[in-house]
Amino acid sequence: MDAKEFQPKAFYRKFDALLSEIGRTSAKDINVLVLEQIMNLFAPDLRIRSGSLYRNKGGTYHKVKGPVGDRADSWPDFFLRADEAVQLVVQHKSYIFVEGTQPPWGPNSVGVVIGEENQFLMAFRLESGWEREILELSLNAIRNTLNYIRTSRRVGAVFQEAQEIQKSLLPKSDPVFEGYDIAGRSLPAELVGGDLYDYIAFDQEVLGIAIGDASGHGLPAALLARDVLTGLRMGAEREFKISGLLAKLNRVINASTLSTRFISLVFGELERNGTFVYVNAGHNPPMLLKGSGIEELSTGGTILGPVPDAVFRRGFAFIERGDVMVLYTDGLVEREDPGGEPFDKKRLIETVREYRDRPALAIVDEIFIRTYHYGANEKWRDDATAVVVKRL
Repeated sequence: MDAKEFQPKAFYRKFDALLSEIGRTSAKDINVLVLEQIMNLFAPDLRIRSGSLYRNKGGTYHKVKGPVGDRADSWPDFFLRADEAVQLVVQHKSYIFVEGTQPPWGPNSVGVVIGEENQFLMAFRLESGWEREILELSLNAIRNTLNYIRTSRRVGAVFQEAQEIQKSLLPKSDPVFEGYDIAGRSLPAELVGGDLYDYIAFDQEVLGIAIGDASGHGLPAALLARDVLTGLRMGAEREFKISGLLAKLNRVINASTLSTRFISLVFGELERNGTFVYVNAGHNPPMLLKGSGIEELSTGGTILGPVPDAVFRRGFAFIERGDVMVLYTDGLVEREDPGGEPFDKKRLIETVREYRDRPALAIVDEIFIRTYHYGANEKWRDDATAVVVKRL
């Protein structure tokens, strides 16, 4: 598989679908189920030949399941936690072995530790042709998917508290910024959601605007959204440059063990003269409607979380008088009608064009009204968020 063709958001959505299945599985069977599903669903893409699962007991990892995949492979029944190669996996949480130190399960392989105190170790032998970036992204998804389930089963009783926390973090009102009309709204699909938006007032001349979408929804996604909002506000107070701020956020999210650790984000600084400096970290590109044309704001980098040393670039746009910019999340454009056809960007653009002469709040209202009715007035299946910025 060509790494250039790899779509991170599409990939972690497969893991979100996996969450639905393992959410119905008993705690003791989760790791085995995920090992099997990784081999069944993702082995060809990741160039994995076979895999095994081990559990730490008294300083020794004993095989729980395996080999899955190539049954002809011979795997060790146990190995010491103190083994040099195993220590590399424990230290880095995941490690790819190509040259140098070799693990007990053999070369050209990878290991990842899971759970509290690295209780489980999942190892995979690789075919030729694997891509390092894709493999690292996927292994992080494996580890954090499992940690997500283990964590979420312990914190189910705090959903209501999380909802109050989330409400306190989202904007209580739309900003007053001279020369502009701005409005936003977010609706979670569950009690709490993983979408976020925010306004950060630097001074009377500059306004920060953010919108994001954490993988999945519910409590873990809400916790990640909370952490990102907090990080953005702290970074803005310290006057970090936005590309550096997102790089710092990315490293923090990557090191976290208390969330699904994937989030797409757009963060920009709007100047009163119309200049919009932004970074798009793997999010749906905001659309800037300029007369009869549309400019999509896509400059930035990959989603936050999977790759610790990801680099982010700044993009620049200019909002002229009469222009309308709309920032949005997947829950709107991917909402389906009874026949399975999504609302898509085209209908969103048509809605904004039709209402572009109305106040920003009226445009936001109409976006949500149309998408809700488009889905036959059914419950929202994904969190939905929109922010509209009009230059007067």
